[in-house]
Amino acid sequence: MQCENCHANLLSTATVCRECRTIVRYNVRGFDNTKKVQRLLKVMINEQADRIRDEDSLISIIYDYLPECETERRILKKMINGGVLEDLVATQDPKAQFAFERKRMVRELGATKNEAEFTLASLGYMLGYPYPSPLRVIQDPASLAAEAKKDPSLLIDHKIFRKLDAFKFRLSRAISVKEGYTKLDGYCFDGFGIARTISMPKTLRVIGEYAFSDCKHIEEMTIPSGVKKIEKGAFNACVGLKKLKLPKDLIDIGDNTFFCCTSLETLKIPEKVSSIGENAFSGCGNLKTLVIAQQVKFVDDNAFAYCPNLTIVCYENSYIHKYCLQNRIKFKTLAAGTALPDV
Repeated sequence: MQCENCHANLLSTATVCRECRTIVRYNVRGFDNTKKVQRLLKVMINEQADRIRDEDSLISIIYDYLPECETERRILKKMINGGVLEDLVATQDPKAQFAFERKRMVRELGATKNEAEFTLASLGYMLGYPYPSPLRVIQDPASLAAEAKKDPSLLIDHKIFRKLDAFKFRLSRAISVKEGYTKLDGYCFDGFGIARTISMPKTLRVIGEYAFSDCKHIEEMTIPSGVKKIEKGAFNACVGLKKLKLPKDLIDIGDNTFFCCTSLETLKIPEKVSSIGENAFSGCGNLKTLVIAQQVKFVDDNAFAYCPNLTIVCYENSYIHKYCLQNRIKFKTLAAGTALPDV
Protein backbone atom coordinates (compact mmCIF):
# COMPACT_ATOMS: atom_id res chain seq x y z
CA MET A 1 0.00 0.00 0.00
CA GLN A 2 1.24 3.51 -0.82
CA CYS A 3 0.54 6.97 0.59
CA GLU A 4 -1.80 8.87 -1.72
CA ASN A 5 0.14 12.07 -1.12
CA CYS A 6 3.86 11.15 -1.35
CA HIS A 7 3.57 7.53 -2.55
CA ALA A 8 5.73 6.17 0.27
CA ASN A 9 5.21 2.50 1.10
CA LEU A 10 2.82 1.96 4.02
CA LEU A 11 1.97 -0.89 6.32
CA SER A 12 -1.53 -2.17 5.52
CA THR A 13 -2.83 -1.06 8.92
CA ALA A 14 -0.97 2.29 9.04
CA THR A 15 -3.03 5.26 10.15
CA VAL A 16 -0.57 7.94 9.03
CA CYS A 17 2.27 8.17 6.52
CA ARG A 18 5.64 8.34 8.27
CA GLU A 19 7.16 10.41 5.46
CA CYS A 20 4.65 13.23 4.89
CA ARG A 21 2.34 12.73 7.93
CA THR A 22 -0.77 12.40 5.74
CA ILE A 23 -3.57 10.47 7.45
CA VAL A 24 -4.45 7.27 5.59
CA ARG A 25 -7.99 6.87 4.26
CA TYR A 26 -9.67 3.45 4.28
CA ASN A 27 -13.06 1.76 3.92
CA VAL A 28 -14.99 0.33 6.86
CA ARG A 29 -16.64 -3.06 6.46
CA GLY A 30 -20.12 -2.55 5.05
CA PHE A 31 -19.37 1.02 3.89
CA ASP A 32 -17.57 0.99 0.55
CA ASN A 33 -17.89 4.79 0.35
CA THR A 34 -15.90 5.50 3.53
CA LYS A 35 -12.79 6.71 1.68
CA LYS A 36 -14.92 8.93 -0.53
CA VAL A 37 -16.75 10.38 2.48
CA GLN A 38 -13.46 11.03 4.29
CA ARG A 39 -12.02 12.88 1.31
CA LEU A 40 -15.14 15.02 0.81
CA LEU A 41 -15.40 15.88 4.50
CA LYS A 42 -11.80 17.08 4.45
CA VAL A 43 -12.46 19.20 1.36
CA MET A 44 -15.58 20.57 3.06
CA ILE A 45 -13.68 21.68 6.16
CA ASN A 46 -10.96 23.37 4.10
CA GLU A 47 -13.48 25.23 1.97
CA GLN A 48 -16.37 25.91 4.34
CA ALA A 49 -14.99 26.22 7.88
CA ASP A 50 -16.00 29.88 8.09
CA ARG A 51 -19.65 28.97 7.36
CA ILE A 52 -19.95 26.40 10.13
CA ARG A 53 -21.73 28.08 13.03
CA ASP A 54 -23.52 25.19 14.73
CA GLU A 55 -24.60 21.57 14.17
CA ASP A 56 -27.46 22.52 11.86
CA SER A 57 -25.25 24.51 9.51
CA LEU A 58 -22.63 21.74 9.54
CA ILE A 59 -25.18 19.07 8.65
CA SER A 60 -26.58 21.23 5.87
CA ILE A 61 -23.11 21.65 4.36
CA ILE A 62 -22.41 17.91 4.73
CA TYR A 63 -25.56 17.20 2.70
CA ASP A 64 -24.30 19.56 -0.01
CA TYR A 65 -20.93 17.76 -0.17
CA LEU A 66 -22.31 14.21 -0.04
CA PRO A 67 -25.24 14.33 -2.50
CA GLU A 68 -24.85 10.70 -3.60
CA CYS A 69 -24.27 9.16 -0.16
CA GLU A 70 -27.76 9.10 1.32
CA THR A 71 -27.15 6.33 3.85
CA GLU A 72 -23.89 7.85 5.04
CA ARG A 73 -25.45 11.32 5.35
CA ARG A 74 -28.28 9.95 7.46
CA ILE A 75 -25.88 8.18 9.83
CA LEU A 76 -23.61 11.21 10.20
CA LYS A 77 -26.58 13.49 10.88
CA LYS A 78 -27.91 11.20 13.63
CA MET A 79 -24.52 10.81 15.32
CA ILE A 80 -23.65 14.51 15.10
CA ASN A 81 -27.03 15.41 16.59
CA GLY A 82 -26.25 12.88 19.30
CA GLY A 83 -23.16 14.86 20.33
CA VAL A 84 -20.43 12.61 18.92
CA LEU A 85 -18.65 15.34 16.95
CA GLU A 86 -18.91 17.84 19.79
CA ASP A 87 -17.28 15.34 22.17
CA LEU A 88 -14.46 14.55 19.70
CA VAL A 89 -13.70 18.24 19.14
CA ALA A 90 -13.54 18.91 22.88
CA THR A 91 -11.43 15.91 23.90
CA GLN A 92 -7.79 16.02 24.88
CA ASP A 93 -7.50 12.23 24.58
CA PRO A 94 -8.83 11.12 21.16
CA LYS A 95 -7.97 7.45 21.72
CA ALA A 96 -10.03 7.20 24.91
CA GLN A 97 -12.82 9.29 23.39
CA PHE A 98 -13.06 7.03 20.35
CA ALA A 99 -13.56 4.03 22.66
CA PHE A 100 -16.21 5.86 24.68
CA GLU A 101 -18.12 7.12 21.61
CA ARG A 102 -18.03 3.67 20.00
CA LYS A 103 -19.88 2.18 22.97
CA ARG A 104 -22.24 5.13 23.36
CA MET A 105 -23.34 5.12 19.72
CA VAL A 106 -24.32 1.44 19.96
CA ARG A 107 -25.92 1.57 23.41
CA GLU A 108 -27.59 5.00 23.39
CA LEU A 109 -27.89 6.19 19.78
CA GLY A 110 -29.06 2.94 18.19
CA ALA A 111 -26.12 2.51 15.79
CA THR A 112 -24.82 -0.84 14.61
CA LYS A 113 -21.14 -1.59 15.22
CA ASN A 114 -20.41 -0.97 11.54
CA GLU A 115 -22.24 2.37 11.60
CA ALA A 116 -20.30 3.42 14.70
CA GLU A 117 -16.99 2.50 13.07
CA PHE A 118 -17.92 4.34 9.87
CA THR A 119 -18.79 7.45 11.92
CA LEU A 120 -15.54 7.42 13.89
CA ALA A 121 -13.41 6.77 10.81
CA SER A 122 -15.12 9.63 8.93
CA LEU A 123 -15.26 12.24 11.69
CA GLY A 124 -11.80 11.27 12.93
CA TYR A 125 -10.31 11.86 9.48
CA MET A 126 -12.15 15.18 9.19
CA LEU A 127 -10.70 16.34 12.54
CA GLY A 128 -7.20 15.07 11.79
CA TYR A 129 -7.27 12.17 14.27
CA PRO A 130 -5.88 8.90 12.90
CA TYR A 131 -8.33 6.16 13.91
CA PRO A 132 -7.41 2.45 13.67
CA SER A 133 -10.85 0.88 13.18
CA PRO A 134 -11.11 -2.84 13.97
CA LEU A 135 -13.54 -3.08 11.02
CA ARG A 136 -11.14 -1.55 8.54
CA VAL A 137 -11.11 -3.28 5.16
CA ILE A 138 -7.57 -4.54 4.60
CA GLN A 139 -6.80 -5.22 0.96
CA ASP A 140 -3.93 -7.66 1.55
CA PRO A 141 -4.35 -9.33 4.96
CA ALA A 142 -1.92 -12.16 4.12
CA SER A 143 1.03 -9.76 4.15
CA LEU A 144 0.26 -8.08 7.50
CA ALA A 145 2.62 -10.13 9.66
CA ALA A 146 5.49 -9.75 7.21
CA GLU A 147 4.99 -6.00 6.88
CA ALA A 148 4.78 -5.42 10.63
CA LYS A 149 7.92 -7.48 11.23
CA LYS A 150 9.78 -5.71 8.43
CA ASP A 151 8.92 -2.14 9.40
CA PRO A 152 6.90 -1.65 12.61
CA SER A 153 7.84 2.04 12.66
CA LEU A 154 5.26 2.69 9.96
CA LEU A 155 2.58 3.05 12.64
CA ILE A 156 3.41 6.56 13.73
CA ASP A 157 0.76 8.81 15.27
CA HIS A 158 0.53 12.60 15.12
CA LYS A 159 -1.92 15.36 15.92
CA ILE A 160 -2.84 18.27 13.67
CA PHE A 161 -4.58 21.43 14.92
CA ARG A 162 -7.08 22.14 12.13
CA LYS A 163 -9.41 24.97 11.09
CA LEU A 164 -12.28 23.29 12.89
CA ASP A 165 -10.23 23.23 16.12
CA ALA A 166 -9.37 26.90 15.65
CA PHE A 167 -12.99 27.89 15.07
CA LYS A 168 -13.77 28.20 18.78
CA PHE A 169 -11.16 31.00 19.01
CA ARG A 170 -12.75 33.04 16.21
CA LEU A 171 -14.02 35.69 18.65
CA SER A 172 -11.24 35.36 21.24
CA ARG A 173 -8.52 37.88 22.03
CA ALA A 174 -6.26 35.18 23.49
CA ILE A 175 -5.52 31.97 21.57
CA SER A 176 -3.97 29.00 23.34
CA VAL A 177 -3.17 25.76 21.51
CA LYS A 178 -2.77 22.97 24.05
CA GLU A 179 0.15 20.58 24.34
CA GLY A 180 0.20 17.50 22.13
CA TYR A 181 -0.38 19.12 18.75
CA THR A 182 2.49 18.72 16.30
CA LYS A 183 1.24 20.88 13.42
CA LEU A 184 -0.92 23.95 12.88
CA ASP A 185 -2.80 23.26 9.68
CA GLY A 186 -2.77 25.68 6.76
CA TYR A 187 -5.03 28.75 7.14
CA CYS A 188 -6.19 27.63 10.61
CA PHE A 189 -6.09 31.17 12.12
CA ASP A 190 -6.28 33.08 8.83
CA GLY A 191 -8.10 36.38 9.31
CA PHE A 192 -8.54 36.12 13.10
CA GLY A 193 -8.56 39.90 13.43
CA ILE A 194 -9.68 39.99 17.07
CA ALA A 195 -6.78 37.90 18.38
CA ARG A 196 -4.15 39.74 20.43
CA THR A 197 -2.00 36.91 21.83
CA ILE A 198 -1.16 33.36 20.75
CA SER A 199 0.35 30.58 22.85
CA MET A 200 1.68 27.51 21.02
CA PRO A 201 2.58 24.10 22.48
CA LYS A 202 6.12 22.84 23.02
CA THR A 203 5.18 19.75 20.99
CA LEU A 204 4.67 21.83 17.82
CA ARG A 205 6.90 20.95 14.84
CA VAL A 206 5.23 22.55 11.78
CA ILE A 207 3.31 25.80 11.16
CA GLY A 208 1.22 25.41 8.03
CA GLU A 209 0.89 27.83 5.13
CA TYR A 210 -0.90 31.11 5.89
CA ALA A 211 -1.67 29.78 9.40
CA PHE A 212 -1.66 33.32 10.91
CA SER A 213 -2.23 35.35 7.76
CA ASP A 214 -3.99 38.67 8.34
CA CYS A 215 -3.95 38.42 12.15
CA LYS A 216 -3.70 42.19 12.32
CA HIS A 217 -3.49 42.77 16.07
CA ILE A 218 -0.98 40.18 17.28
CA GLU A 219 2.08 42.23 18.30
CA GLU A 220 4.41 39.64 19.80
CA MET A 221 4.99 35.95 19.22
CA THR A 222 7.44 33.31 20.40
CA ILE A 223 7.60 30.19 18.25
CA PRO A 224 8.41 26.98 20.18
CA SER A 225 11.98 25.77 19.86
CA GLY A 226 10.92 22.42 18.35
CA VAL A 227 9.41 23.96 15.21
CA LYS A 228 11.47 23.00 12.17
CA LYS A 229 9.22 24.11 9.35
CA ILE A 230 7.22 27.29 8.78
CA GLU A 231 5.35 27.04 5.50
CA LYS A 232 4.78 29.84 3.00
CA GLY A 233 2.78 32.89 3.97
CA ALA A 234 2.50 31.82 7.62
CA PHE A 235 2.60 35.43 8.90
CA ASN A 236 1.47 37.16 5.72
CA ALA A 237 0.01 40.64 6.41
CA CYS A 238 0.40 40.44 10.20
CA VAL A 239 0.64 44.21 10.20
CA GLY A 240 0.81 44.58 13.99
CA LEU A 241 3.63 42.07 14.56
CA LYS A 242 6.55 43.86 16.22
CA LYS A 243 8.52 41.20 18.08
CA LEU A 244 9.18 37.65 16.94
CA LYS A 245 11.65 34.96 17.96
CA LEU A 246 12.28 32.20 15.45
CA PRO A 247 13.23 28.66 16.58
CA LYS A 248 16.86 27.58 16.36
CA ASP A 249 16.13 24.46 14.24
CA LEU A 250 14.25 26.29 11.46
CA ILE A 251 15.73 25.33 8.07
CA ASP A 252 14.20 27.84 5.63
CA ILE A 253 12.06 30.98 5.27
CA GLY A 254 9.42 30.25 2.63
CA ASP A 255 7.68 32.45 0.06
CA ASN A 256 5.61 35.33 1.50
CA THR A 257 6.32 34.25 5.08
CA PHE A 258 6.49 37.83 6.42
CA PHE A 259 4.99 39.66 3.45
CA CYS A 260 3.74 43.11 4.51
CA CYS A 261 4.53 42.69 8.21
CA THR A 262 4.76 46.46 8.33
CA SER A 263 5.47 46.81 12.08
CA LEU A 264 8.37 44.34 12.22
CA GLU A 265 11.63 46.19 12.93
CA THR A 266 14.29 43.61 13.82
CA LEU A 267 14.74 39.87 13.39
CA LYS A 268 17.50 37.29 13.76
CA ILE A 269 17.44 34.43 11.26
CA PRO A 270 18.43 31.11 12.93
CA GLU A 271 21.78 29.68 11.90
CA LYS A 272 20.35 26.53 10.27
CA VAL A 273 18.26 28.48 7.73
CA SER A 274 19.64 27.84 4.24
CA SER A 275 17.17 29.70 1.98
CA ILE A 276 14.86 32.73 1.96
CA GLY A 277 12.01 32.59 -0.53
CA GLU A 278 10.19 34.95 -2.87
CA ASN A 279 8.69 38.04 -1.19
CA ALA A 280 9.61 36.57 2.20
CA PHE A 281 10.04 40.08 3.69
CA SER A 282 8.61 42.15 0.86
CA GLY A 283 6.66 45.18 2.03
CA CYS A 284 8.17 45.21 5.55
CA GLY A 285 8.56 48.98 5.39
CA ASN A 286 9.78 49.42 8.98
CA LEU A 287 12.24 46.52 8.96
CA LYS A 288 15.55 48.04 10.09
CA THR A 289 17.84 45.16 11.07
CA LEU A 290 17.97 41.58 9.84
CA VAL A 291 20.74 39.33 11.19
CA ILE A 292 21.57 36.46 8.81
CA ALA A 293 24.07 33.66 9.39
CA GLN A 294 26.52 32.14 6.93
CA GLN A 295 24.43 29.00 6.28
CA VAL A 296 22.10 30.86 3.87
CA LYS A 297 22.89 29.80 0.29
CA PHE A 298 19.84 31.09 -1.59
CA VAL A 299 17.80 34.29 -1.41
CA ASP A 300 15.14 35.18 -3.96
CA ASP A 301 15.62 38.42 -5.88
CA ASN A 302 12.40 39.86 -4.43
CA ALA A 303 12.87 38.64 -0.87
CA PHE A 304 13.44 42.18 0.47
CA ALA A 305 11.46 44.26 -2.02
CA TYR A 306 10.04 47.51 -0.61
CA CYS A 307 12.18 47.44 2.55
CA PRO A 308 13.70 50.93 2.31
CA ASN A 309 15.07 51.05 5.88
CA LEU A 310 16.71 47.62 5.93
CA THR A 311 20.29 46.90 6.95
CA ILE A 312 21.42 43.27 6.86
CA VAL A 313 24.02 42.10 9.37
CA CYS A 314 26.05 39.23 7.91
CA TYR A 315 29.51 37.69 7.70
CA GLU A 316 32.07 39.20 5.35
CA ASN A 317 32.35 37.39 1.98
CA SER A 318 29.33 35.23 2.74
CA TYR A 319 26.59 34.51 0.20
CA ILE A 320 24.30 37.09 1.78
CA HIS A 321 27.09 39.70 1.74
CA LYS A 322 27.48 39.22 -2.02
CA TYR A 323 23.69 39.25 -2.41
CA CYS A 324 23.51 42.65 -0.71
CA LEU A 325 26.21 44.03 -3.00
CA GLN A 326 24.42 42.78 -6.11
CA ASN A 327 20.99 44.04 -5.01
CA ARG A 328 22.16 47.33 -3.49
CA ILE A 329 20.93 46.52 0.01
CA LYS A 330 22.59 48.22 2.97
CA PHE A 331 24.68 45.86 5.06
CA LYS A 332 27.03 45.58 8.01
CA THR A 333 29.63 42.81 7.91
CA LEU A 334 31.19 40.80 10.70
CA ALA A 335 34.54 39.02 10.63
CA ALA A 336 34.47 35.23 10.46
CA GLY A 337 34.25 33.71 13.92
CA THR A 338 32.49 36.73 15.42
CA ALA A 339 29.26 35.85 17.23
CA LEU A 340 26.08 37.09 15.60
CA PRO A 341 24.39 39.79 17.68
CA ASP A 342 20.96 39.33 19.22
CA VAL A 343 18.29 41.82 18.23
